[in-house]
Amino acid sequence: MQENKDIKQIIAKNLANLRKNKKITQTELAEQFGYSDKAISKWENGDTLPDIQTLYQLCEFYNVTLDFLVSEQSFDEKIKYINHLNKRVIINNSLIELLYCSFVWILAVIIYVYLYTFSEINYWQIFIWAIPATTIVMLLFTKVWKQKLYTFIVRSLFFWTLVTACYIQFIEYNIWPLFFLMIPIQVALILTIAINDKLKIIK
Repeated sequence: MQENKDIKQIIAKNLANLRKNKKITQTELAEQFGYSDKAISKWENGDTLPDIQTLYQLCEFYNVTLDFLVSEQSFDEKIKYINHLNKRVIINNSLIELLYCSFVWILAVIIYVYLYTFSEINYWQIFIWAIPATTIVMLLFTKVWKQKLYTFIVRSLFFWTLVTACYIQFIEYNIWPLFFLMIPIQVALILTIAINDKLKIIK
């Protein structure tokens, strides 16, 4: 019984430290997870514990593991270790993303050289189309990064570069009004983020 109480206090202390380290209030955390600030206070005081699913969501939110929550090791040491691991993950994911993006441009160069060599067509627009193609690769990595701002920027870049590529490809037709399409598209992207945030709070 005493052991369970100790574990509960350890988790409570770690939850409180994680929240303070992220510089958010109990009320803000409560809104994020759809609980009352009183429930958050009880978690951090060790009166009650969130269920295992909520604990897992909290770990994802704070970018730590469940082991982190039950460890009595110094909080500063654990944060330093987690930050070190996160930096390595960020670097590795960035290099992988750049590698996949480079494949798009390698393919674009190969197609350009082939067309120029064997058909004498100077099809330079292929490099314009490589830009939205690159953003498609970046879109695949939004699930890896799980950052709202990154996702919003990449999605916006995809549509802007796609419309720009269409305009340049068919510039002789003077289709500049095509850019007006970006107004409702940009609004829709902003609303998507707002709706997703509301759904998370409801859950």
